[in-house]
Amino acid sequence: MYECTLCTPTVTLDLSQNQRILEHAAAHILHDPKVEKSTEPCGLCLRPSPLCCLFLKKGKGASRTLKVDKYTGCLIKPSFSYGVASESSRSSPCSNVPIACPLCPAKDTPAVWKYNMKYHMQKMHSTATLSTHEHLWKLSNFEIVEMKAIWAKRHNVVIKRSKKSKAPELIVSDTHRSCIPSLRYGFQPRYSDLC
Repeated sequence: MYECTLCTPTVTLDLSQNQRILEHAAAHILHDPKVEKSTEPCGLCLRPSPLCCLFLKKGKGASRTLKVDKYTGCLIKPSFSYGVASESSRSSPCSNVPIACPLCPAKDTPAVWKYNMKYHMQKMHSTATLSTHEHLWKLSNFEIVEMKAIWAKRHNVVIKRSKKSKAPELIVSDTHRSCIPSLRYGFQPRYSDLC
């Protein structure tokens, strides 16, 4: 469990629900007036980018999709499926993932969260034409509406409960079972049906 440092009253987030953590932090980045967007807050713990850095690498295999290689300084280090998290969908509207800045020179430069990319470009690459790179941070109308709804409901966090109990199954012996004949609705049991 992790408590959001910006929510009042405190909101507790389940670290096993990685996409919900991304959504919650992203809702703060987009809609919370207390979040200073120019500091490029971390998409997980919301601390400024110099304190939290994420580095990407290409995965193995034929698809070679991106994945988070390492975190430095971040208070939360959940693992999440980069491909799933980067696509906005009905069940998971947030697409805020770390992406590589195409204008940063070194390959070992930390990634920039998608929702922070516009501010990163304005601060670090002020001479670049923003419209050329707008596709990196532009959100669909669907995502904008859904993220606003997530922000409005940020205090209504559902905590996932495990389905299976760790308690052993209760076993009742035949001598401790009760046999109650069912005499309702005109049913007349035979003696052999009673016990």
